Amino acid sequence: MTTSKHLIDPDLLPVVEQIPPMVPTAESLPGLRAALTGLRSPAPAASGVTVEERAVPGPDGSPVRVLVYAPETRTRTGALLWLHAGGMVMGTPDMYEPQSRFLARQAGCVVIAVDYGLAPENPYPAGLEDCYAVLRWAHAAADELGIPRGRIAVTGESGGGGLAAALALLARDRGELAVSAQFLEYPMLDDRTGTPAEPDPMPHAGEFVWTKDSNRFAWGSVLGDEPGGADAPIYASPGRAEELAGLPPAFIGVGALDLFVGENLRFARGLIRASVPTELHVYPGALYGFASFSEDAEVAKNIRRDFWGAIERHFRDGGLDPAAEAPAGGAEARGGRR
Repeated sequence: MTTSKHLIDPDLLPVVEQIPPMVPTAESLPGLRAALTGLRSPAPAASGVTVEERAVPGPDGSPVRVLVYAPETRTRTGALLWLHAGGMVMGTPDMYEPQSRFLARQAGCVVIAVDYGLAPENPYPAGLEDCYAVLRWAHAAADELGIPRGRIAVTGESGGGGLAAALALLARDRGELAVSAQFLEYPMLDDRTGTPAEPDPMPHAGEFVWTKDSNRFAWGSVLGDEPGGADAPIYASPGRAEELAGLPPAFIGVGALDLFVGENLRFARGLIRASVPTELHVYPGALYGFASFSEDAEVAKNIRRDFWGAIERHFRDGGLDPAAEAPAGGAEARGGRR
């Protein structure tokens, strides 16, 4: 690895000094999970929003915990499923309470933060099916929530961003539930990243915070097998998907030094090639987690402005036209078209 420290935005250097690389292992994972419980995403204070913890019926009948943030208004613009970060092996929706409240107020939508099952205790497709069950519930409960069924979007950061992209693929192919947009904040999309099978390695990416070792452990936990093999399902690893036509419009934001930058660029290119409306931002000097780990760095403010702005335009102004009400398809979660 060629060192990339000289390429880091100076405002983000404290992140490197304060947050050592997250290297989850079977032994370190409990401690990392505990350390993340106190993290809260930076966002302006937001009044006029209620929060309710609910139990949504999961795929096997067991409950999936969700936090429902609702603006105190009779006219709500839609619903946003928020899927938290943590490489699909750690993290909770509670970490994003400030942002969830803020987005509910700014966009006028109901934010549904999902406490999906984490690997390795819940390997693929458990976490994804939890999210699909919540998407189904959001459609069924639209009248109760006071939202239009045609504007239910998905979003997430890192591992949650990868789940959001996978959920959009799964919804398209099952053809039961519409997703109006996907907002992906440096999404974790491709199990091949950091392995010899990586299609286009980026020499300056992934040195800090979330490294190749971190990624391999997380993907191995999700897949229950060594990452980078030939047969990982696209709904586990959506960066492998080749047929992207018919997906909902996308926003993708990623740092140039993030381990995920290569897979994010490939995914955005595939979306654009498939005529999916796509907004892509690559932030120079930015590393993994910069939106959540730095409140004051200008580049962190920039991605939050762009990310939140895209969400607000979608719900308030109709930006990123919603997907069709009944997408075509019908593949199941363990296979699917590539």
